[in-house]
Amino acid sequence: MPASPAPDRRRERSRRTRTRLVDAATRLFVEHGYLATTIESVAEQAGVAVQTVYYVFGTKRALLDAVLDASIAGDAEPVAVLERPWFETLGSELDAATAVEHLVDAAVAILARVAPVYEVVRRAAADPDVGALLDRNRTGRRADQRRLVERLAAGGHLRSGLDVDTAADVVYALLNEEVFQMLTVDCGWPLDRFRQWATDLVGHQLTAVA
Repeated sequence: MPASPAPDRRRERSRRTRTRLVDAATRLFVEHGYLATTIESVAEQAGVAVQTVYYVFGTKRALLDAVLDASIAGDAEPVAVLERPWFETLGSELDAATAVEHLVDAAVAILARVAPVYEVVRRAAADPDVGALLDRNRTGRRADQRRLVERLAAGGHLRSGLDVDTAADVVYALLNEEVFQMLTVDCGWPLDRFRQWATDLVGHQLTAVA
């Protein structure tokens, strides 16, 4: 007798519910901030019972954590950023300039998604739990960016005399939410201008390509 499809349907329904909740929470957090957004408002926005939000996430802080993770990854799927296909593309690139372009393109795509949510987290960081989330985000970004630089180094793309630690520090300093916000929001740069600026600067700092 064939296996019942019910478990698969339940998993898919759970996945859709989680995605709907993350999408609703993202809109509300960005529009109203962390403190003003309630579990009840997220439930109403997502069209589910309040108990469903608590069942899936437990706390508002855990919901914010999921929103931040989804903004970094680009979706609510449980797949780490560096397990995405673009990371493999970076590792297989033979040309240094093209490898840097891939790195910056991926980083800018992430920054464009995460910057509004990062601002929500930053503004609410006086809350110890949210502050810990902010620290975790920064630590995680630095670790991920180091792995990207290690990929460049493994491909022989770092300029002579530049060690991985220093190169990773440079990427951490240049490709972050604060710099992205300052240039694209405060200074009004279009996304393409920021991407080209970052590509040129990272390439100049990390590689021997002029």
